[in-house]
Amino acid sequence: MKRMLIMLLAIIMILSAIPVVGAYAAEAEVAEKAAPEQMMAKEKVLVTTRDITNASIAWVKQATGALIWAPADDTRSDDEIIAQAKAADSSLTGGTDIFAVMKGFGTAATPNTNGSKASVNVALKDESIIMTITGNFSHFDFAAKQDQPADPTEPAEEGEKANIRIDAPLKMAVAFEDGTIYYGGEMKEVIVGKEYAFQMCSINWENGQYDGADNGLTGTVVYRMEVVHRNEFNELAKAAKEDPDRYTVKGIDIIDNVSKKIIVNIDASDTHLETDVNNFFMAYRFHFEGQDYNKKTGIDKVVNTPLESLSVNLPLGSTITCKAFNGDEQIDTADVLVMNNSGKDIYEDEYLTSVNDFTWGQDQLIPAYEVAPVIEYAK
Repeated sequence: MKRMLIMLLAIIMILSAIPVVGAYAAEAEVAEKAAPEQMMAKEKVLVTTRDITNASIAWVKQATGALIWAPADDTRSDDEIIAQAKAADSSLTGGTDIFAVMKGFGTAATPNTNGSKASVNVALKDESIIMTITGNFSHFDFAAKQDQPADPTEPAEEGEKANIRIDAPLKMAVAFEDGTIYYGGEMKEVIVGKEYAFQMCSINWENGQYDGADNGLTGTVVYRMEVVHRNEFNELAKAAKEDPDRYTVKGIDIIDNVSKKIIVNIDASDTHLETDVNNFFMAYRFHFEGQDYNKKTGIDKVVNTPLESLSVNLPLGSTITCKAFNGDEQIDTADVLVMNNSGKDIYEDEYLTSVNDFTWGQDQLIPAYEVAPVIEYAK
């Protein structure tokens, strides 16, 4: 009897323990499913994008630090750039103790000392300059290019001022002698009647930049631009039309093909510097004898990663060193003189008058010299 009571007690204890085990198991399973969501919530990072295409400077403030961005061609010192940001935003003058300056494209962190930093990346996307901020920040703002103050050490220019849009071909830039660079669509303040020198440049395809050094190539022809009012423009256009071999006359500009000077009508309805094909640049298509498959063309500082059937805009009148590849092996190099192409009486398709073909393995351009005569450019 005693033995039976002991066995019965043991069975009751076992049965009573089963719900407890089930409860613990259920709690563990719920916790296991919830853990990934909790971890994701903890690891969630704020990502913010800002378009700063037209900014002379932009700044990101976080805690007691601020990162100030400026274009790569900004020649001012860091202190001058920081001073402009402070003058534009009073929030940077109180409680902000640490400043850092970032120029051009790349990535930098906000300069805080408390361990909390945001990552700031600036890159070119679809011809727009985009700032991506990863992490928390307290304030963002920018100053537009036209709001950038003039250098107080330089005397102010006298004369009537006007704004003109600078148009550039795809994957090219216009570089003026004062160091300003335009990629197309930006406005430039000019003095009416003053002459401005500039050059056509091919940009680096990989980052969309031209800096005259490691990014892009500078054209060797120096052009000059002058804007005038309608009455003066009409008088100049009337005289230019009498010499069509030398001048190209259009509704908004007159191009002197000898001196390489462009007169722009500042009173035109859509006034702009039009750097058009055959007058400022030429599109070149590179091919190989036989077939193009797995054969590529590259241009240092422009097309660093060689491409098959490359079509690239190049500055007119310049000699460009190009390289041919079979797969990854370089097989040829050539100094290509970029010439214009009138295409007159040669092509039925007018589109082909805007391109020149270069075929690797042949000693001359296609079309031949009759189609693209060498032009002597004025110095």
